[in-house]
Amino acid sequence: MAKQTGILKIEGTLDQLTFYKSIDGNLVRTKGGVSGERIANDPVFVRTRENGAEFGMAATAGKVLRDSVRSLILNGSDIRVTSRLTKVMTDIKNFDLISPRGQRKVAIGVSTPDGLAMLKGFNFNINSVLGSVLYKPYTVNTSTGVVFIDNLTPINDVAYPAGATHMSVLSAFAKIDFGTNTTEIGYSPEVNLAID
Repeated sequence: MAKQTGILKIEGTLDQLTFYKSIDGNLVRTKGGVSGERIANDPVFVRTRENGAEFGMAATAGKVLRDSVRSLILNGSDIRVTSRLTKVMTDIKNFDLISPRGQRKVAIGVSTPDGLAMLKGFNFNINSVLGSVLYKPYTVNTSTGVVFIDNLTPINDVAYPAGATHMSVLSAFAKIDFGTNTTEIGYSPEVNLAID
């Protein structure tokens, strides 16, 4: 992708060039490509159709996960969480060794130990990962959803903004079926603690 650096910031199409603004700045790209009709019907593009079908399923799985925890990430996710999660779901889908190419599913991939491990440690906000905010180790009982942090002392164990006097801890436990795109979520009571 080419970047515009001059004083003229053009948006729109000019001949075969499309100018647009994104979070990465003012960009330009050439028009063109293969028609959708040809991609949908030409045998040469069978692999493209397979990749597109699997990408769509991975994107849907990411949306199901994001929607299940929406109230928790509403004000705390980064602007690229959707693309980052779609990539993880695409990688998880690759652990489906049963289905033929073009029909591999996140639901089957996540049922493998390696596929499930891909979700471990995923941060919805890459700019504020849990390990850079909470310095104390924690454990999660995966059958009950109970989160345990032994002897948490916020002034020593939490990175907090200057001037903060209190902090809150809230957790959620989601059960997600990527085969049916159904979710159940439970929230812990919110715990408020004085920083000191």
